[in-house]
Amino acid sequence: MPPHLAELPYDLLQFTLVDCPGHASLIRTIIGGVHIIDMMVLVIDVNKGLQAQAAECLVVGEITTSRMLVALNKVDMLPEKDRPKLIRKAAKKLASTFAMTKFAGVFMVPVAAKASNGPAEGEEGAATATLPTTTLGIDDLRSQLIEMVPADLKRTEGPFLFAVDHCFPIKGQGTVMTGTVLRGSVSANDAIELPALKIKKTVKSMQAFKRPVTKAVQGDRVGICVTQLDPTLLERGLAAAPGSIPTFTAAIASVEKIRFYAGKVGGKSKMHVSVGHTTVMAEIQVFGVPDSEGIPSEHAMEVGL
Repeated sequence: MPPHLAELPYDLLQFTLVDCPGHASLIRTIIGGVHIIDMMVLVIDVNKGLQAQAAECLVVGEITTSRMLVALNKVDMLPEKDRPKLIRKAAKKLASTFAMTKFAGVFMVPVAAKASNGPAEGEEGAATATLPTTTLGIDDLRSQLIEMVPADLKRTEGPFLFAVDHCFPIKGQGTVMTGTVLRGSVSANDAIELPALKIKKTVKSMQAFKRPVTKAVQGDRVGICVTQLDPTLLERGLAAAPGSIPTFTAAIASVEKIRFYAGKVGGKSKMHVSVGHTTVMAEIQVFGVPDSEGIPSEHAMEVGL
């Protein structure tokens, strides 16, 4: 364990990587899973700079976390003699963009997953040689990720809340729900509730990375086995401590308009509202904010919900 985490009761620090592609067709799925994200690595092709999909992921990052690291990828594609200068130039240009976001001053690490040391195209042996490969900057990237890990790595207070991302049967065992603990903790034999189905179940057993466990806490990726649950009823959703997650048809929420959204937002507008992986169509009514708080009230209809 790194020095700033030495007091925690763990022997190993493990990162679970979740790919968040910026494709428009997948953005709703990404938004549905943002609750499990603690840190973010924004991967940018140093040869191309910030592309549209990376910008969309940056918006997701602003919603999700305050801890972000930028990986300037494919630096091995830059001419070696000009590489340091070109990396500095790309980083400076990106820094001006990040300065307009919550990630001003973000740390950027030049990396290459596979940097070829073999003969160049056109040279003798290029077509048949097995090119030796190495990595560039990966150790620096790993070190920076470790430095970003907060000292309060896991917390167990609050009622149990679990984001289910897959549900399937195991013959002779029951139904397994895999996902991430978002809040609190859960142990074998605990009672849990599936709010969307309005049913309660008892935790029969649990596994984390193919190892049996008796307890899971916030941040853990686990599979929870219960009995007598039809897996076709729950593909994705939430499991929680009984009575802790209400169902509702109306709510008051404090929201902020994403600055890249060009349309106006006002009363009677129709919007998709996502809670976890559940999305419904809702009609909104704007209340604005009290005087001297937040945005001016005359602009509330334009930028608030």
